[in-house]
Amino acid sequence: MKETINIFDVNMHSFTAKEAMKRVIEYLGTESLHTIEIVTMDMLLKEQDNVQWKEKIGKMDLALPGEQEILVAAEVQDRSLIREADDKVFLKLFLKYLQKNRRRIFLLADSEEVLESLKEEIRHYHRGIVITGGAALPEDAGQEEKVINEINGTETDCLVSVLSSPWQEQFIAGQKALLNVKLWMGCGTLLMQNYTDKKMRGRLKEFFLKKLFRYRVERQKKEN
Repeated sequence: MKETINIFDVNMHSFTAKEAMKRVIEYLGTESLHTIEIVTMDMLLKEQDNVQWKEKIGKMDLALPGEQEILVAAEVQDRSLIREADDKVFLKLFLKYLQKNRRRIFLLADSEEVLESLKEEIRHYHRGIVITGGAALPEDAGQEEKVINEINGTETDCLVSVLSSPWQEQFIAGQKALLNVKLWMGCGTLLMQNYTDKKMRGRLKEFFLKKLFRYRVERQKKEN
C-alpha cells in the first residue's frame, strides 16, 4: 500500500486510522508542537491553484485525506482504507482517545456561532474531553496575538481548528512557534459535518461537490 497519495499536487498520507492514531499518541507525548491536517474535497477544489496553500499542507507533520472520494480519485485499491474514510473512523478514534484520556483541547472557529455550536456538541457527545477554552478568529480581524495569549494561558494539549481554508493553514504556519500546545488538529469543515451536515452541506450540495471533484480530477489527469 502506498503511504502517500497526490491530488492536485497536494501530497497526503494514506494511513489507516490506527496508524494515524499511533502518530497522534506519539505527538502528544512530546513537548514540541506537531501538526495534523484533515484534507477535504472542498478544500482541494477551493485551493486547487493556490501554491502557497499547497506548500503549507506539505509542511504538516501529517496530512490525511478526510473523504473516500479523495482516495478513489487517487486510485487507492484498499477497500478497508476507503471505508474508513467514508465512516470518518480516524476522527472518531481521535475524539474517543481525547475523551478516554481526558485530554484538554482549545477550539478555534471562524465565528462565535460555530464555536458555541461545536462546544455544545462536544460536551454532549464526548463528555470526557476537557475544553479549556475557545476563540472566534475571523480572517483579517487582527486578533491573532490576543488568541495566542489566551491559548497559552491555559493548560492545553491539543488545538482543534474548524477555521476555513486557507486561513486555517495560514494561521498555524505563521504562529506555530508561538503556541504552547502539543498538537494542532486542523479539521476544517469535516468536524462540523458530524453535527451540522444538514445545515452546512445538504445531500444535493454534496452530490454536486462530488461530481465537480471527479470532473476536475479527470480533467487534470488528461492535461497531464
